[in-house]
Amino acid sequence: MADKAYDPNPLTINQGDRVTWTNKDFGIHTVTEKQELFGSEDLRLDQTFDQTFDSAGTYDYHCKLHTTMTGKIIVN
Repeated sequence: MADKAYDPNPLTINQGDRVTWTNKDFGIHTVTEKQELFGSEDLRLDQTFDQTFDSAGTYDYHCKLHTTMTGKIIVN
């Protein structure tokens, strides 16, 4: 996370992979899946959030504090 954006976006991974988000922005952000299947607490500078993806599919997520900040994980 930097400049109010998730990067890379979208991200394609394999089933069973773990993704780590790191807040590299001075603002507070979250990682919140659209259907709230997973989500982080408020993340401050250099804080991280990990999620392992055990099921194939597409996962849309956003920051609860910045509604235009969106991302997508594609799990093969």
